[in-house]
Amino acid sequence: MVTALSGEFAKRACIWLWLAATIALAGCVSQETKRDAINDINRAFKEEYEAILARNGTHFASAGAGETFDATVAALVSLGMEIRQQSQGLGFINADAAAPLPLSRGEWDRAGNADLPRARELLRRHVGLLAELFNFEPEGLDTVITATIIEARGGSEVSLTMRMREVAAPKSGLPRREYPPPSAVLAGLDKIWGALERELRTKTRRSEEFGDPQVVTATRGGSR
Repeated sequence: MVTALSGEFAKRACIWLWLAATIALAGCVSQETKRDAINDINRAFKEEYEAILARNGTHFASAGAGETFDATVAALVSLGMEIRQQSQGLGFINADAAAPLPLSRGEWDRAGNADLPRARELLRRHVGLLAELFNFEPEGLDTVITATIIEARGGSEVSLTMRMREVAAPKSGLPRREYPPPSAVLAGLDKIWGALERELRTKTRRSEEFGDPQVVTATRGGSR
């Protein structure tokens, strides 16, 4: 019993010593080095971000641009986003919300954990052990989403972008990232497209009820 307690105490002591050493090291790392580290992550994540948008950043809807515009606004609002700017004439929507929206905290954490090993590996090249303190914390960040809707043959196309905006300093002391974790981008896009498809189906049912049947669907594809 005593041996087990001693072993547990020693383990906790080692953890606290490691944390103390890591925190002390953080004070020795210059802001320039920290910025270089985050810039590395941003460069790597930007490439993945652009590849994700090329694969999954555009939807085709077999509905007019006006209907699709309204459905896109409704979809974003249903996920907790606040519309800041919108112009149906220009086919432009800008919305934001405190992160992790449009994801739940659980969805954000799962996405962040998937990308965390790579992010820490990139950070270690610059800040060593300080990389172990890095997490994809959503606190102090807003998610900013823009949508553009344009006429297309047989319907319309919706294209999305998703970026992060700092509103409060991070607890880690590391500069903020401009791009969300790639897995969070994928999860967020999937969630928005799902909400858009639901809104378009609702519009179809309403049109049929009022004697104006039309097929309204959204399909993934296209590039951005």
